[in-house]
Amino acid sequence: MVSKRCRVVIVGAGYAGVMAANRLAGNQRLSDSISVTVLNPAADFVERIRLHEVAAGTRESASVLMRTLLHQRAAMVEGTASRIDPEHRKVHLAGTRATLDYDILLYAVGSTQASSKIPAGAYGLKDSEDARRLRDRLIQLDPAATVSVIGAGLTGIEVAAEIAEQYPHLQVRLISRGAIAESLSGPGRHAVTKRLSALGVEMVENTDVKRCDDSSIQTAGGEASPSDCTIWTAGFSAPDLARESGLVTDGLGRLIVGESLSCPQYPNIFGAGDAIQAPPSVAGHLRMSCATALPLGAHAADNIIARLEKRAPAPLSAGYMLRCISLGRKSGLIQAVHADDRPRSLVLRGRLAGMAKAQMCRMTLSWIRGELRRNGSYNWPTGPRPAEAR
Repeated sequence: MVSKRCRVVIVGAGYAGVMAANRLAGNQRLSDSISVTVLNPAADFVERIRLHEVAAGTRESASVLMRTLLHQRAAMVEGTASRIDPEHRKVHLAGTRATLDYDILLYAVGSTQASSKIPAGAYGLKDSEDARRLRDRLIQLDPAATVSVIGAGLTGIEVAAEIAEQYPHLQVRLISRGAIAESLSGPGRHAVTKRLSALGVEMVENTDVKRCDDSSIQTAGGEASPSDCTIWTAGFSAPDLARESGLVTDGLGRLIVGESLSCPQYPNIFGAGDAIQAPPSVAGHLRMSCATALPLGAHAADNIIARLEKRAPAPLSAGYMLRCISLGRKSGLIQAVHADDRPRSLVLRGRLAGMAKAQMCRMTLSWIRGELRRNGSYNWPTGPRPAEAR
C-alpha cells in the first residue's frame, strides 16, 4: 500500500478528466493516501455533444454544475495551465505566478478547434461561447438566407440537421471534402442522406472549401458561392500545452503515451482523452469522442491506482459497439459497429433512433455520476482482438 500522501493533479475536466477524478477520489483503499486536484478553465462541465443543440436554439445550455458530477474529495481549481514542468513536477497557471505541485499528473485537456484553423468570417463550435454566438447569428438571418456547414463528419451532419429542422425557412447546405457520412455502412449513409434531404439540406460532396467571408465561400477550385452564415466543423486537434511544455507529441500536438497510458519519458505523467496518442497496437482504431474519453479516463485512473499500489499497469483495451447520430429532434441513426469501429450492417433509424441517441447522451453523465455512488462501477467494451485490428 501507499506509504505517503500522493498529490494527483488532473489537467482538464472533460469526460476523461472527470471520470478519472471520480474513480481516483472515490477509491476507498487510497482515501487517506492521495489528494486529487482537477484544473479546468471553466467552473462548469460542458457537454460538447450538445453544443449543436445550443447553437440551433433547441437547448438553452450545455453546461452542468461541476459539483453535481465531481467527487466531493476531489478539489477543483478554476484556471488554465500555461506550462507543465515535468522535471520539477509543477503545473504553471496562466496569468499568475501560481503553480500546482504534483506527484502524478493526468493530462486530459481534450480537443479543441484552434481559432487559426477557422477561416475569418466562419463560426466554430468548440465551446459554449461559440454555440451562443452562432445561435445569435442564426436568429438574425433573413428568410431564405444560406447557411453553409463545412465538414460532413458526424458533427457536421448533426449541426446541419438540427439547424434545418429548427429553421425551415433557411437554405442549409452541407459541404464535404469527401462523401457525406462515409464512415457509416451503405444503409447508414442512405438513411442519413435521405433524412437530410427530407429536411431540405443541400448536400455537396467532394468539394474542398478553402476560405470564406461574411457573405460567401470559395472552393479550392476558385468557385465562389453565397453564404450568409458559414459554420466550420472541421479542424479539431489537441491544444499546444504538451508540445509547448517540451513533452513528446505527434503531428497534431497530442501527447505520446504508451499502452498503459503513461508517458514513456516521464512515467508519472499519464494521459487520457482526445489530447493523447497511444500506440496503434491498442489505439489504432480510436477516434476523438466522449465514447473514447470515458474509458480512457477510467483506465488511466486504474493504472494510476496500480502504480500507487505497486502493481503492474494493464495495457489499454477499449472498443466500440454503436455510433449514435442525432438528425434533428425528431429523428436519428444508430449504426452498429465492430469493436474497431468498422460498421456492421445493422442500422436503426427514425424517431426510435432519435430517442435512443438522446438516451445515450443522458447516459454519459449517468456513467460519470455512477462513479460517485459506486466506485469502479463504470465498464466499457473491450478493444478488438489482434486479428481484428486494422
